[in-house]
Amino acid sequence: MYDACQLATAILAIAFTALLLVTGQRFIEYRLQHEAMTPIVAMATLPP
Repeated sequence: MYDACQLATAILAIAFTALLLVTGQRFIEYRLQHEAMTPIVAMATLPP
């Protein structure tokens, strides 16, 4: 029974870590895309 609890805790920790890694990667990609588009839009809207 104790081994099953340890295994469940380890699986939960691994799943949580994987979720954080995937979420962090998506957030970084979103921020890079958003910041890369902002100067282009700002330059396009400036008067000549």
